[in-house]
Amino acid sequence: MNEASLISTQQSEALAREVERQFKKETNAVIAAAERDAAAIIAQARAAARIRVHEAIQELRREGASRLAGAKAQLEAERRARVQRQAAQAVRDGLPLLRNALEARWRDRQNRRQWTDAVASLCVLRLRPGAWLIEHPTDWSEPEQRNFTAMAGQKEGIVMRFVSDGELQAGLRIKADQATLDATLEGLLADSRTIAAMTLDEIEQQ
Repeated sequence: MNEASLISTQQSEALAREVERQFKKETNAVIAAAERDAAAIIAQARAAARIRVHEAIQELRREGASRLAGAKAQLEAERRARVQRQAAQAVRDGLPLLRNALEARWRDRQNRRQWTDAVASLCVLRLRPGAWLIEHPTDWSEPEQRNFTAMAGQKEGIVMRFVSDGELQAGLRIKADQATLDATLEGLLADSRTIAAMTLDEIEQQ
């Protein structure tokens, strides 16, 4: 090999080494860029995954809260319905007891006097003077009628007529002109709503 050939071979080898060096440099740069891109993609994926997991957890919490609220509302509705059924049953059970108590009150002479005195006072306040028709049970005696007259007759212009009614079990019914004051057992128990409210109030207090 002559000198010229030796030089040419050395130059070729140097060029090849430079090309290889440049290739490695560029390859390393590409690999580093790819690794950076891959790391960025992985980081974004992780962030997106965390967001989706957080959203899923929040949705599960909302669904759980909604189901819990629905269950509570259903339980409360069932409780109210149960209380209403019990209250209605208490009123149904209480009405016969109330009727019996009023009948017993009428049969007791002292309590009956308080009853009729209260009715007489109401008549004076609510009924106009004139002809009064007092319907009463058969067990209401003449002395008791005179006591009623004395209580209600304080107002001038009142003319009373007493009529025994075998269908009345307790209480008095007074008719004056177009007005009627019904303080009989049936009259007092006629307002079922008021009686139910009073019964429920009594139950709550007890």
